[in-house]
Amino acid sequence: MRKLSYALLVALLISTPVIAMPARAETGNQGSVTHTVAWGQTLFSIAQQYGTSVDAISRANGLADPTQIYAGQRLIIPGASRPSAPAEAEATHTVQPGENLFRIALKYGVTVKALVEVNSLYNPDQVRAGQELTIPGSATGSSVSYQPRHASTTHTVRRGETLASIAHHYGVALWTLVQMNNIANPSLIVPGQTLVIPNRSSLAPPSGGASSGDKRIVIDLSAQRMATYQGGIQVHSFIVSTGMPGANTVPGTYQVLDKYPNAYASTWNLQMPYWLGIYWAGSLENGIHALPILPNGQRLWDGYLGTPISYGCVVLGTQDARTLYHWAEVGTPVVIQY
Repeated sequence: MRKLSYALLVALLISTPVIAMPARAETGNQGSVTHTVAWGQTLFSIAQQYGTSVDAISRANGLADPTQIYAGQRLIIPGASRPSAPAEAEATHTVQPGENLFRIALKYGVTVKALVEVNSLYNPDQVRAGQELTIPGSATGSSVSYQPRHASTTHTVRRGETLASIAHHYGVALWTLVQMNNIANPSLIVPGQTLVIPNRSSLAPPSGGASSGDKRIVIDLSAQRMATYQGGIQVHSFIVSTGMPGANTVPGTYQVLDKYPNAYASTWNLQMPYWLGIYWAGSLENGIHALPILPNGQRLWDGYLGTPISYGCVVLGTQDARTLYHWAEVGTPVVIQY
């Protein structure tokens, strides 16, 4: 463990400088355009800008790993004649009560590092309500898919209530309340807090045609394995790495709270592709994700899968994580056991 910690320390001290440059789009043939990646953009935010999908862009450009793009890279955008908004324009965001830089970055499909650089932030952990932030490489709205047409009521939190119990009482998903109320940590709600409760008839249907009701993810801590089930039949079997001693992954029954193509861990300055959030440990959310990416582009813990080595999350190989990300839905039960 001492040898690995030293290697990790050395790896975290290595970083590759990034040169900021504006995004550009050039008209191509047969209904496609060529987009030059701007600093801070992700493939997810680019796909949103042109009204296409990450998979479509990946296929058109032969990208084996959609999380690995870089400023200045030229990408073919299939099925688009022009971007939905001028590529060089930038959006602004007014920080809302309870928001942090991590959630804002996820909302717009950019990185925390990009927000820090563009807005000249000294401390990324200190943004205040009402503060205006520039969102690099994006002239469009946020990437959050849940946009209810209207709320039906409000709820004042009572002593002893949890967000899960409130969600169950009103028959809505916990993740819906999290997004609707800009809650950074679902484990931290306080008596007297007012929550907006959406009208169930106004909720958008879940992505994908299948319901998550017959899907289940089971993680075996002793074997360092994951199995997925649908309709009682095993669908996948993956090798995983869970939390190292002192940062153990906590056994229990959870559910997928949120999913993002690429999350950012500001505590360790790591990118976490194919993120599925499953439970909160204090102020940090633990989840399932692919091998983390260091600032220099290397994959942390590559070669150590099958060993408890993470900071508490459940880590898979990149292709396995991608498969799981597209299979699982928000609300899919997650069972962690020995």
